[in-house]
Amino acid sequence: MQWLTLILFGFTILAVTTNIIGNALSHLVGVALMGQAKGEYTFFGHLKWTSAIALGYGASILVHMWINARRF
Repeated sequence: MQWLTLILFGFTILAVTTNIIGNALSHLVGVALMGQAKGEYTFFGHLKWTSAIALGYGASILVHMWINARRF
C-alpha cells in the first residue's frame, strides 16, 4: 500500500501546484491519502505543507499573468 500512498501524494502535489484540476480533486486526493496512511499522514501533518501549497498557488498565478500579459 505504500506505493498507492506515494501515487496519491504525487497527484495531490500535481493538482495543487499546477492548478490544472483544481481544488476539488486536490482535497479529494488528500482525504484519500490520509485514509490510506492510517495515522502516518494526518490532517495536522498535512497542514505543515500549507506554505508550500500557497507558494505553488501564487507561482501559478504569476506565471499565468506573465504568459497572458498581453491579454490584460
